[in-house]
Amino acid sequence: MTNLSQTDDSKNDNGIATTTPPLSSSLSSPPASNGIGVGVADMSQQQEPQESIMNTIVGVMGNVLEWYDFALFGFFSDVIAQVFFAPEPEGAANPNDNLTKSFVIFGSAFLMRPIGGLIIGYVGDKHGRKEALTGSLFLMAIPTTLMGCLPTYEQLGVYSTILLCLCRLVQGISVGGQLPASLVYTVEKRPKSQWGYYGSLPMVAATVGTLLGNLCGALMREVLNEQQLLSWGWRIPFFSGILIAFVAFYLRKYGTTDTYSIESNVGSGNGSGSGTGDGAIKKHNPIKVAFRRGNRLALLSTSITPMLWASGFYVSFVWIAIFMTELMDPPIENAFWINSMSLLFGMIFVLPFAGHLSDRIGRTFMMTISGLLLIGMGPICLIMISKGNGIVAFFSQLVLGLLLSFYGGPLCAWLVENFSPEVRMTSASIGYDISHAIAGGFSPAIATALYTNFGVMAAGLVYVVFGSVSVVGIYINYCCGGGDGDKESDTGAAHAAGAVVGEQHEQSTANGNANGNSNVGDTKSVVEMQETTSASADSNSSSTSFKNIV
Repeated sequence: MTNLSQTDDSKNDNGIATTTPPLSSSLSSPPASNGIGVGVADMSQQQEPQESIMNTIVGVMGNVLEWYDFALFGFFSDVIAQVFFAPEPEGAANPNDNLTKSFVIFGSAFLMRPIGGLIIGYVGDKHGRKEALTGSLFLMAIPTTLMGCLPTYEQLGVYSTILLCLCRLVQGISVGGQLPASLVYTVEKRPKSQWGYYGSLPMVAATVGTLLGNLCGALMREVLNEQQLLSWGWRIPFFSGILIAFVAFYLRKYGTTDTYSIESNVGSGNGSGSGTGDGAIKKHNPIKVAFRRGNRLALLSTSITPMLWASGFYVSFVWIAIFMTELMDPPIENAFWINSMSLLFGMIFVLPFAGHLSDRIGRTFMMTISGLLLIGMGPICLIMISKGNGIVAFFSQLVLGLLLSFYGGPLCAWLVENFSPEVRMTSASIGYDISHAIAGGFSPAIATALYTNFGVMAAGLVYVVFGSVSVVGIYINYCCGGGDGDKESDTGAAHAAGAVVGEQHEQSTANGNANGNSNVGDTKSVVEMQETTSASADSNSSSTSFKNIV
């Protein structure tokens, strides 16, 4: 029995015009499941299960070590304040001035995240997700290890502070593209109905990396006295940053080339007929397409909505650890261990469940409810922590972690669904990194300044301000007509896909009209069968159907 397909001018999930090739065309090229060449879902189904699992494990492991390296600075910010800055004079008006400066350098890395997102996102959209991911891992390993080798302020003066800042800026470039690269690399290989769950895994990995940084800080303070920690102990955690390079080497050698890089090559015009074949992607500049009119609304939404996650996470689990040990008088005993347990039980165990739940009940609903609760509960939890009771502090941080999990768990899938594949990594990187540059990086410094000058209630305004902006950002697409009620539109994907619809629709339509004649001469029998069914094909060219000829 032989199957024949008619030419079909239809639209894929993102609204991009597609064509279904005739049988003669399919004999000479792989079948396309959508308008962008070889579909991600179809290619994923052809991969070996073990290979897919290994891709997920490697992507997640890279994320763990990346965020371990990145978070170390925050958990050693009190030590860095003493090692890389001039000693504060006795009786200084602001005794926390150096700590604030240390948090400013911590935040300076976030200014570089949009640049890193552009660079690494461009590489991912043009040359493949694996190349982007491995490049970002190497970019993190080098400056983190160099930090452990830097001379102190006592040895080199202000130049040591400058070198520290430069290393931190390079870290920012790396992490700016790493999470979107890891996210897209992991999610695109899975069914869309499970994107919430698998999208939460890179977020879990980032949280695990942060937890490892926290545990490292707690352990070093446990086994070393203050003098040992200040003289040489602080260097050891940064030396361990080289471990991430081994993951990058493994991924570069054994990691599977992602399916979208294959799609891009198919559509680049290399090879006979590949540039104009069915479903081929027109060669494009991801950065240029990302800023086109049809994509700007989604970019704005993704630049605002993650602000609550960014500021809330770094205040709740980086700044609060230092707050409980350095800013409170008397400090809370075992503060770093309290912070670790809150991070473990409030986020790491909860994020996958939150992502999975968003696949069932919708991301917008979950993010809205948890965002509103964070706005109200954030300042209250900070007040409770400031009471100085360790048990109360643990449960207060646990509440913050749970609310952040139900906001951040769906966030990664929400980001991916906002954009069509050809600009997905670039666009998601831009939006996510802009929000972190504005809200995430400097939130510990802002909280320190607010607490020092106005008290703990003022520090809680970080949750209120950025939370309010983020909840509004979720609904920008609806307010401006970007959603129509289905699941894709609920997260803005349908609107974002409009960035390339206009340009590709005419080309796809033309390709569809030409498909019937492009490869007719493949075999004589195919030509005869197509001629037999041509009358029927002409009358039904607007819909996909298959003719069975015995």
